[in-house]
Amino acid sequence: MEKFKRLIKNKWFKLGISLFGLFYTWFLCYACYIVFFYDISYSDRVKFALLYVLFTAASGFIYFYTRKSPITRILSLVNPVLLLPILLLDWGNLPLIVPAAILCFFGFFSSGINPTAKTIWGTIFLLFYIIGSVAFYFVWYVFRTTTEDTIIGTGPSPSGNFSYYILDIKNNSTGKLDVYMIPTHLNDSAFGCIDLDTTLKKQVRQAVKPAAVECEWVDDKLYINGELWFNEAKYYQDDEYVLDDGTWTYTYFEIDYPISTLIEQITDIAGKAVDKISEATED
Repeated sequence: MEKFKRLIKNKWFKLGISLFGLFYTWFLCYACYIVFFYDISYSDRVKFALLYVLFTAASGFIYFYTRKSPITRILSLVNPVLLLPILLLDWGNLPLIVPAAILCFFGFFSSGINPTAKTIWGTIFLLFYIIGSVAFYFVWYVFRTTTEDTIIGTGPSPSGNFSYYILDIKNNSTGKLDVYMIPTHLNDSAFGCIDLDTTLKKQVRQAVKPAAVECEWVDDKLYINGELWFNEAKYYQDDEYVLDDGTWTYTYFEIDYPISTLIEQITDIAGKAVDKISEATED
């Protein structure tokens, strides 16, 4: 028993255990990657929740047990930085965000960093989150085009490696119909319970409404209204698909935040209030 007590208190043993904390940091890096380039869904939400909670709890124990280790101290500063892009780009995905947020802040506040240094770093992180969030929302609201997009048609190629979808876009003008191609062979899965759908896409045709778009696959070619618009073989070389010709772009993320809706509602109410005041003043 005494040997066991000496072992668990040994600084070198704690240093070795702290290396396992790198797995959670790796997971956060992986999560940053997939929220940028994939749409995330869960094929088995219960399995994901069970595995993720166990993984988070075990990592929390490691961070607490090795809180004075230099490796854990460094990880407690790195993890909150990795959490921000996940929060911003995949806000509604609570099963992914909540455990990660709890562990990141638990690891930081329980770490053996000097209290003065912890206060300084905490202030830096607070400013980092505030400035990062404000900049993100500013760019989103300034540069986005407000439209109402509806997918009205989709169809996979005979090989199953590509699929088109027709997007009905309603805007302040007449609106338009866009046909996009997505490489479904890039779709992936992770941990046996997460489905990852690629957001890589290519616009192959655009038509201002009123317009009709009829898509048909003939072998590996996509015909739109009888005209050839996409040839799958063009992108197939040496037993793999090459999609780096500059015409493919990533959606990166879709924002559907409650706060976005709230801001829009407040803006709309404020605008109507200003109009009423103006009308009352004129009368």
